[in-house]
Amino acid sequence: MPKWTDARLDLVPLIGDWAAGKGPLYGRLASAMRSAIESGDLVAGTRLPPERSLAQALEVSRTTVVLAYARLREHGLVESRQGSGTWVPRRAALSRPTLRDERSRSFLVDSVTRAASEESEGTIGFMGACLSGSGVPLDEEWQAARADLAGLACGTGYAPQGWPALRRELAARFEARGVPTTEDEILVTNGAQQAIDLLGRLFTGRGEAVVIEDPTYLGAIDAFTLAGARLLPVPVGSTGADLAALSRSVAQASPALVYLVPSFHNPTGSLMPEGARREVARLAEASGVVVVEDESLADLSFGAEPPPPIAAFAPRGSVFTVGSTSKLFWGGLRVGWVRGPRAAITRLTRLKVTADLSGSLLSQALATRLLARYDEVVHGRRVESRRRLECLETLLRKALPDWSWTRPAGGLTLWVRLPTPSSEELARVAPRHGVAIVPGPVHSPSQGFKDRVRLPYVLDERLLVEGVTRLASAWQACRRPAGKERLGVIV
Repeated sequence: MPKWTDARLDLVPLIGDWAAGKGPLYGRLASAMRSAIESGDLVAGTRLPPERSLAQALEVSRTTVVLAYARLREHGLVESRQGSGTWVPRRAALSRPTLRDERSRSFLVDSVTRAASEESEGTIGFMGACLSGSGVPLDEEWQAARADLAGLACGTGYAPQGWPALRRELAARFEARGVPTTEDEILVTNGAQQAIDLLGRLFTGRGEAVVIEDPTYLGAIDAFTLAGARLLPVPVGSTGADLAALSRSVAQASPALVYLVPSFHNPTGSLMPEGARREVARLAEASGVVVVEDESLADLSFGAEPPPPIAAFAPRGSVFTVGSTSKLFWGGLRVGWVRGPRAAITRLTRLKVTADLSGSLLSQALATRLLARYDEVVHGRRVESRRRLECLETLLRKALPDWSWTRPAGGLTLWVRLPTPSSEELARVAPRHGVAIVPGPVHSPSQGFKDRVRLPYVLDERLLVEGVTRLASAWQACRRPAGKERLGVIV
């Protein structure tokens, strides 16, 4: 065994003014520690302080240190072993940052990791926008799906394009929404995120332009950035993407791909009307640009049904429609899909095989049975999400009367405006008050919307009440005069 150096709390002076800068607090801490490792200030063999001890020394939550250590482990800069602590390995001294390292820093990855960590820490998270599986007949349909198991077990268990029964069910649903579809035009994916990632890998490359709404789904920003694309933002209004700005961007930049969320936009909740969808379809056919429409939230309307997908109006265009079971049924199913031209679906399937060979047929069998109960489930989910939205709005009006928003047409998120451009500061302070939020710039390819936060209304009413109470406390801390709070600690 090597003789490790025990840094203990001597680490603190080595990382200097680590909290300065932008981004989540744990990211700044990890960056400062990385610099200390790469500069040689933290030498190979140095044992780092326990998470709780370092948190106390820096006056931050233990979660901040947990996530900072996790990021360092991800890049091979530290190692951990239960009972032995965390240390700088010998090989870390040889590592140097690369462009790929920088591009691999994903807020989506960080937020998913953070949400899982905070659940055990007692923090209330306004992070993910997925309802729990409660209220969905998961157990009942799982028992029924076991009848499919004997047939599935007769084969290898691999179905690279997806279980045929599920693809047939999805094709029928596209037909019902006015999009003629065969099962060969559908690829089942590991959630909508994998579909977006595969489309980015197939159609974009380093330096190529991707037109994307501003704000938009943070997972799409991550996926296209990791593909090396150059993001061209277009504004989003109450009726979706600004069509004039979209047309200009396509004409001037000849982008490889356009990504839109036309139905109950994430995070704004806006709905693109049929006329605008027809305009996008005409643009796709006339220019030949690839259009990816993310319809993951299309089931969760608070009023009339959304118009047909853009693909319904572009039979000769390269339009790909992405969907998922995560928002309607349960995120744990990890079943998504993409519908598009057959030749392109074949190419996407080949890419998917290199990633995971095949999705889980058991999850797909369960998803197929749940889709057969679509009408029952969608009614209950719409009632549930509307009730939680109304609860959140009532709580915000009482506890945070200077915050404002436009009620969404559907979906699962409220796009809230703060009276000052301080969402990043609020996101930094909030964990000290037992609550976590996503600041507006995270959803913006231009790093705008510093006066916005995205608040999902997916928690039950009890947690919404406590979560808004904690959020109001964090907001009051942000409004205090300078010097009254440092590093997210109330003094």
